[in-house]
Amino acid sequence: MQVLSSKTLEQPAKPQASMLLMLAFVACCLAGCGSDFGATASGVVSLDGQPVTPGQVTFALKDANTVPAISQLNNAGRYELVTQKKVGLKPGKYRVAVQAFQPPDLAEGTRTFEPSKPLVPKKYMSIKTSELEYE
Repeated sequence: MQVLSSKTLEQPAKPQASMLLMLAFVACCLAGCGSDFGATASGVVSLDGQPVTPGQVTFALKDANTVPAISQLNNAGRYELVTQKKVGLKPGKYRVAVQAFQPPDLAEGTRTFEPSKPLVPKKYMSIKTSELEYE
């Protein structure tokens, strides 16, 4: 395995605290790694040192109109990317977004129509606004 990139982002300062969002990108390279694209891409999403979960991470090629690579975040905040039902990423520059929400605290068999609380700053939830990139 090889660490390709690591990025730390800071949310706009709040009066008493600021949060850090950390995306660590780890890739297993070349043949034999089980990828249809020649390399699998996996990593961990954490906020203030704690894994972000539940949620998903999205990687979209920056200069192409293609289907993005998407992965669910497991209980440890880990992901393994899948593109068009194939494991891995095609070569290129990607925009990255993280969508994660606090699950509602409800009794079994009940539901709510109240919006869930985001677990990451809003700007990181959209490919258009996140400013996160991966190459």
